[in-house]
Amino acid sequence: MKSFVSLLSIPLVFLLLSCRPVPKAIRPIEVVPQPYRITEKDAPDFILKSSTPVIISDSTMLPAVEQLRRTTKMNLPVSFSQNLPTGKKAIILQYNPALDSLTTEGYTLTIDQNQVLVQSSGTAGLFYAVETIRQLLPVTVEKDTLPALALPAVEITDKPRFSWRGMHLDVSRHFMPVDFIKKYIDYLAMHKLNVFHWHLVDGIGWRIEIKSHPELTKWGAWRVVKPGKKPWQDFEIWKPGDNRPKYGGFYTQKQIKEVVAYAKKRFVTVVPEIELPGHSEVVLQCYPQLLCKDKNGKRLPNNGVYCASNPASYKLLEDVIDEVVKLFPSQYIHIGGDEVNKSNWKKCASCQKLMREKHLTPDGLQSYFINHFDKYLKSKGRKLIGWHEILQGKLSPTASIMYWGGADGVKRVLDKGHPVVLATGSHLYFNHPQSLSNNEPEAFNGGYSSLKKVYNYEPLPKGATQTEASRLMGVEACLWTEYVPDVKRLEYMVFPRIAALSEISWQQKGTKNWQQFRTQMARMLHRYKALNINYAPSAYRPIIHFSVNPENKKLKVGIKTELPADIIYTTDGSKPTLQNGTRYTQAFLLDHPATIKAISVRDSNILVEPEIKEAIIHKARGAKVTLKSRPAAKYSAQGGQTLTDLNFGGNNWGNGKWIGVIGKDFDAVIRLDSVMNVHEVGMNCIEQSSAGIRFPVGMDVWLSKDGKHYRHVKSWKQAEPVNRAKSPEVKVKTIKVDFPEQSCRYIRVKAKYARVPHQGVFIFTDEIEVY
Repeated sequence: MKSFVSLLSIPLVFLLLSCRPVPKAIRPIEVVPQPYRITEKDAPDFILKSSTPVIISDSTMLPAVEQLRRTTKMNLPVSFSQNLPTGKKAIILQYNPALDSLTTEGYTLTIDQNQVLVQSSGTAGLFYAVETIRQLLPVTVEKDTLPALALPAVEITDKPRFSWRGMHLDVSRHFMPVDFIKKYIDYLAMHKLNVFHWHLVDGIGWRIEIKSHPELTKWGAWRVVKPGKKPWQDFEIWKPGDNRPKYGGFYTQKQIKEVVAYAKKRFVTVVPEIELPGHSEVVLQCYPQLLCKDKNGKRLPNNGVYCASNPASYKLLEDVIDEVVKLFPSQYIHIGGDEVNKSNWKKCASCQKLMREKHLTPDGLQSYFINHFDKYLKSKGRKLIGWHEILQGKLSPTASIMYWGGADGVKRVLDKGHPVVLATGSHLYFNHPQSLSNNEPEAFNGGYSSLKKVYNYEPLPKGATQTEASRLMGVEACLWTEYVPDVKRLEYMVFPRIAALSEISWQQKGTKNWQQFRTQMARMLHRYKALNINYAPSAYRPIIHFSVNPENKKLKVGIKTELPADIIYTTDGSKPTLQNGTRYTQAFLLDHPATIKAISVRDSNILVEPEIKEAIIHKARGAKVTLKSRPAAKYSAQGGQTLTDLNFGGNNWGNGKWIGVIGKDFDAVIRLDSVMNVHEVGMNCIEQSSAGIRFPVGMDVWLSKDGKHYRHVKSWKQAEPVNRAKSPEVKVKTIKVDFPEQSCRYIRVKAKYARVPHQGVFIFTDEIEVY
């Protein structure tokens, strides 16, 4: 009887499903990246069902059709026709040569209740139109199969700004599986990016099968796991028979062909990177005969650089390139070329001989090496691209540049006359943290790139000429994986910043709108969630900012989030919740130390863990500071006032809140607002010895009432000797000097830097505290 009832219920279920109303199309229309032109129409939606025909005129349109089927989860029927049908409900893909001004990647999309018409002058444009259609559909389409879908009536005209719209991925430091590489390519396609820069080779891992040199993967794809050490510390290749644990992996040539074919169907070009002449420690452990030798024929230490005078170095790399160009049909092959340590060349007898014969400097020897492969790649019908350091020496005029420096150096690179892709490290390094929060996972500490910072980046510098602008091929974001051990962390670092990257690379100059984008991202984040993407909530983290109110010297506290959300905060150290705390509406003042805690809330959901910031108030707040020791230009923050603004820099020395002095003692004078009694001076410092940043080894304090006559009051000296070892660990501490209370108006602070042979050493400080 139970089964009889179930059988009877089946037709009823189908009847209910068939009668279920089709949901209205989503409005307002929000697409990332924002199309060139959108015109919403006050007209009925187009209803898409599994029976809706797709009409095409050419088999080259099939990749767009397949993407449409994947998007809708419908096996839409396809028919061929050279004529534009009338009066028939259909999706029509059509080539239109008249749209060539939009480029082959541009398109028009016209939707009304009867038709979806997609037109482009190229196959890629049809594909990108389908990606736009995807965002016009409800987010649930990403995970659910729906019987019918509604598309809003709209007219869209779209075209990209740049021809090179790339994402980089370093798989040398941490290997990523093939299935995820394909998913990564899907992520690029979804955001209308078209270059996958595959960093297959670096100093601590070789990831591409080379059949002529099997040792590169038999040994070079695996490293010995050494507990307590980062992957790049004391690197050692693993060989069969070693009982120690190993880590690594590589891609077979069959797998690489699969990835390249997969990317091609999604209009993504895979550009491989094979590092030369530096970043090659792994190769030289496999083939130590390629190391430089001194005048006695003894091999020099492995510094990751091929011997530039050894023909075997060139032969091995030519063999590699021969196989690489057969696997990758890309126009460009990336050869690295960055951070070449030339010290071995200066000691190598045969390299010195070659430099004398060719009248070369060490920089000239580098360009000699790189230009050889520029010619070799040209003989294979390909082009060379490398990091901007290949400009050292005399680079071949046919080479192209990928620039990873700061935004302030872009114009200098464009001036060199080479085609340029900008992977500007100050903005487009996605291995940098996405916020200044201590809740962010461990990341590269040389800066930070928030969603807003990425979005607001304008690649073309002010004052660039039309000729310089014509050299700019496009932009690319880089993800180096020192601190990215798995795919979940990788997604965290890429999302949602990849959406901002797509806006930079797609929208025309001067058309971006941050307020509009931050509103659109709410829906995009829902889409990421439906796709089970581990996106970072960093743009929802409350940013607690301190400043000194100039009128009364109280601490002014402002709190904001990058993406729209409500903020609830407390000042008594208690945890803010939906029930506990104050809803933030405007900046407020404090005249006493406090612990600020804040959360962000949206739709009654707490989005992130509490942000915590200590409000420290001392006597020198807002005081004028004169820097006697000039900071490095890159680490000058807001000048001397950085040291008394109560806005501490946290644990990220590259966030623009720290002052860095290199190769000399720190020296500064604080002028208090009036004569005061003081008994303690503290200097807040940060250390990361692997970056050359070390705590001071000594500190002296002088006091004065008139700014002319100073009296020395106290010295502090580090008790233990300087540890010359380099560590990636980041430490923050306040070095304090206390003394019997004395009156003064001027305070001079000098701090001694740690002397480490053959290394420039920084002192970094963000606040001088006075009590």
